[in-house]
Amino acid sequence: MAVRQMSGLALAAGLVLGAGLVFGSVAAQNAAPPAGATARILPVTANLREAPATGPHAVVIEHDQTLATHTIYRPATLGASKHPVLVWGEGGCAKDGLQFPEYLNEIASHGVVVIADGPPVARTAPGGGAAPGAGGGAPGPRAGGGAPPAGARAGGGGGAGRGNMTDGSALIQALDWIAKEGNDPASRFYQKVETNRVAAMGMSCGGLMSYGASADPRIATVGIWNSGLIQPDEKIFAGLHSSVIIITGGESDIAYANGKRDFETMPAKIPVFYGVYPSVGHGGTYNQDNGGPFGVAAVAWLRWQLMNDTSAKGKGYFVGSGCGICGDSKWQIASRSLQ
Repeated sequence: MAVRQMSGLALAAGLVLGAGLVFGSVAAQNAAPPAGATARILPVTANLREAPATGPHAVVIEHDQTLATHTIYRPATLGASKHPVLVWGEGGCAKDGLQFPEYLNEIASHGVVVIADGPPVARTAPGGGAAPGAGGGAPGPRAGGGAPPAGARAGGGGGAGRGNMTDGSALIQALDWIAKEGNDPASRFYQKVETNRVAAMGMSCGGLMSYGASADPRIATVGIWNSGLIQPDEKIFAGLHSSVIIITGGESDIAYANGKRDFETMPAKIPVFYGVYPSVGHGGTYNQDNGGPFGVAAVAWLRWQLMNDTSAKGKGYFVGSGCGICGDSKWQIASRSLQ
């Protein structure tokens, strides 16, 4: 398979501006708090597609004013056993916690507490470009995930990517917050969350944020979705101590070559799964019903890595003679050091 090499400048512009693809309106607003609700925790309503989430948990989306910079997707009823945690970075490094509601809602329905970077503003389309009807923001690359025109500025999209895109501090902030909540007897999360083995994941520029957070000893797995290092970074790779999943679209994905290079050059000791879904570009399948095929892969990975699920819905989806993704002709896959 031929690999299209993308210059660092062009990829940086693409990761910040995002896919610029329109998947349908994803309008959202703060719902009126129910009687007795405190002003601290504001429920959020997202317009999701018709298909219900596949997990056993009803999901609530919240904007907690003690973490006003983020959006929380969580099981409506927190059970007796501790729930796994995912900290998520947005496409374009956008501060928009409602950029991927289908995908994150599906993950939360399987018992995961998801903390997405950005308040619930719904300003951006998948990848970080302006959402339909949203004002402001620079235009993204043309549909299909190609690079922006020559000379395009690496900025816009309301993100933080104008500086260091591998800055994972927003994800660490979320992790520190949920760890504190888990130890606070007054919190709804008290003794309800597992904060010593957490997933850090993100899409496009958010994937680079996940790399930036990966050295934290609490990170148990890293997800690089439609992303890859702009240039090889030995410091990032040296800090990796957990498993990694890298998922991209096909060659039209602006990050395809970079994700492939990360897989090929990542230290051999790191357990890594690499998947390419050739029929999509940089925008992935996140805003299909329940996140589409990317949602299926994310749930299975988290069930394996954070919940120790060795069934066909977890580990068995990725490894073994009958692994689910191995038999799906829509995927191209490779892996290394997975056990």
